[in-house]
Amino acid sequence: MANQAEPSEVTIVTGSSRGIGLAIAEALATAGHRLVLVARDAARLQKIAADLTGRGHAALAVTMDLRAEDAAARIVAAAENAFGPVTAVVNNAGTAPADKIENTTPAMLRETFDLHVGAPLALARACVPAMKRAGRGCLLQIASTAGLRGYPFTSAYTAAKHGMVGLSRALHAELSPAGIRVYAVCPGFVDSDITRGAAAAIAERGKTTADQAFERMAAQNRIGRMHLPAEVAGAVAMLLRDRPTGCIYELDRAEPAFVD
Repeated sequence: MANQAEPSEVTIVTGSSRGIGLAIAEALATAGHRLVLVARDAARLQKIAADLTGRGHAALAVTMDLRAEDAAARIVAAAENAFGPVTAVVNNAGTAPADKIENTTPAMLRETFDLHVGAPLALARACVPAMKRAGRGCLLQIASTAGLRGYPFTSAYTAAKHGMVGLSRALHAELSPAGIRVYAVCPGFVDSDITRGAAAAIAERGKTTADQAFERMAAQNRIGRMHLPAEVAGAVAMLLRDRPTGCIYELDRAEPAFVD
């Protein structure tokens, strides 16, 4: 079938039980990837894996809190036992606290950095040795334009996404000579559970409704509307298929492109 992944493509997708992660899982399954689906919601994750398997795709559910110290090692071991060496990782799991700086706590900052920076780094450390031996592989982060510029009331999230983009640049510089591609996909606000949760949190402070907050978020995107999870998934599938030269791939523009 055209545009199918190589038979050896074994791909971890974190945060794959809903929203952007689920859209990515669907797109990569269609492209022929053997998927290792990771999330904390065991029942939901198992249902998704069973559905994909029932449709003839290869999918393994691994219930995991990525903040656990041994999470990366356990995920990679499960992947290798089921399918063989991991050839790609899509780091999608995250959280998006929204509040003014006076209410942004150290705990909020730790959680966002643990998920957006710590977990991708841990998975890279676990997967890179095998990728180096194979002379190929891909580490892909679902970052954000919040990693390229700032937005109000998102200090913890913006700081963590800048960290994710910086990590991607560093890994790209280090690993490209070994044949390993590293990408950070940067959409603006996406119509997802996380975004709608942030809009609801803003509404709870009583100055706007959730719908109004959602619309204001959408208006901050340069494309003038919310991105759709399927658009992000399409970009991920393209990058993993074509492996173009570049690192930071911005979606929030008329023509998505790599940026410096």
